[in-house]
Amino acid sequence: MTAADSSAAALPGPVGQLPGDEPYLDLAQYERLIEIGTTDADVRDRPVDDITARRLAIWMAARPQHPVLARGLVRFIRTGAISAELKTQLRIHARGAYPDHHQAARLNRYAVSRGPRLGPVGENFGAACHQIDRADLMLAGLRQRTWEGIKAPGPAWPETDGPQIIARARHDPETDTVSLILDATTANIALFAIAGHADEREAHLREVQRHAQDLPEGSYGRRNRQAIAARESRVADRLRAVEQAYRAAIERGTASKPKEPTRTFRSPELQADREMDMEA
Repeated sequence: MTAADSSAAALPGPVGQLPGDEPYLDLAQYERLIEIGTTDADVRDRPVDDITARRLAIWMAARPQHPVLARGLVRFIRTGAISAELKTQLRIHARGAYPDHHQAARLNRYAVSRGPRLGPVGENFGAACHQIDRADLMLAGLRQRTWEGIKAPGPAWPETDGPQIIARARHDPETDTVSLILDATTANIALFAIAGHADEREAHLREVQRHAQDLPEGSYGRRNRQAIAARESRVADRLRAVEQAYRAAIERGTASKPKEPTRTFRSPELQADREMDMEA
């Protein structure tokens, strides 16, 4: 197996994927997010953050690489850990005439900024980053449409009126709860909107947290952004709770749906024989 084959076979990105990996974005989408992250880093004259570094690693790992570099990139993509071999390979690529020279230089600067803290970044690093990737991509799309003055497309409604609309609500003052009764079609539309709004809140939360890290500890700006992040987190948690409750109810309804009894069809001859035996 060549170095290129080894790199592609081990990739968790667009070129190859192992069981248990999250579905990855297209390389063009990663390139768009990388551009946003590197521009932000240049404005602040600092290395890229963990998320952008992982995106750079995915971009590099999607190309034929030396097996040692490929393994180091895959490990970093999944856990955030940086091996000594990966640092060495990044230095070689950053200083040599390689097609990924600029990306390797960015990633090398990030690795150096980690200092002695080269172990895994946290639990489920890859899965958490994947969720942030999708949220940031959606947020970037919203910003682009806003800059261009393009109104966000509305939901596609069916040409027919569809089933009868059922939307009832009951407020219980004693428990301060509200019960909703919706038809299935309306409920699906409502949950689609709730999930989309939760995505927006989580994307905003990530953006606020990112900017808060650049502000001095204890400053008003940092405290203010921390308060905003806490509020966004609470709202997103409530939206996700509604979404999860709905999906759990749908799954329980599907699992408990009674099955039709199995019918055994007999030929008239067999049925007649059975009647004769009963008469005997």
